[in-house]
Parts: sequence; structure tokens; C-alpha cells
Amino acid sequence: MSSIVLSSLTAIFAVIAAGAVLPQPAAAATAEQEIVVRDTESVATKPATETLRGVIDSIDQGHDTLKVRLSPDTTEEFKVQDGLIFNSVRYGDPVELTVERIGEERTIIELRKE
Repeated sequence: MSSIVLSSLTAIFAVIAAGAVLPQPAAAATAEQEIVVRDTESVATKPATETLRGVIDSIDQGHDTLKVRLSPDTTEEFKVQDGLIFNSVRYGDPVELTVERIGEERTIIELRKE
């Protein structure tokens, strides 16, 4: 071996023997760490949604909300994400809606007339 390579290797072994920890490459993360990162990303990018069926009970374009009667005893108010929904529904229309929690409000992200 050349003297430069030999002296470099000797210096590296001396540093390791002294207890120094060499930095690890970023790709050396454990499988558990990678799973945690992936789970965090999937939660952040994929909010929970639910699909509901009901009948339009009232329309309030001024506040961007619809009230939907989900059962004879239950009426809920939802925020509307797309104002064009107001053009497609009327009082009494049976609908299927996809709702997602955005901030503190349950918001209609998709609506289909049945």
C-alpha cells in the first residue's frame, strides 16, 4: 500500500479507537424509522372521509352551508367546499355526500344526487 493510504487508514483507526463516532449516511436509517416517517406522511396527506346519505333540508349560500337530514331525527349542517354545488341541489333532493373534516368543520367535498 502506498504510504498516503496507509497513514489515512491509521488516522481513521486512531479516531475510532479514541471513541469518536463517525457520521452515518442518511440512507442508513433503520426500517422502523422509515416506517414512522412514511406513516406520518400518509396521515398528513390523506385525511379521513366519510360517505353519508340524506335529503337536503336547507341551503344557505351566504354562509356556504347545507343542512342535510340524515335520518328522521338527525339534521346536520355541513360547510360546502365548492360553491357550484348550490347550482345542482334543491330542497328535498336525496343526496349522497362525501364529507371530510377540514379544520374544525365537516366539509362536503363531493355531492351526488340520487
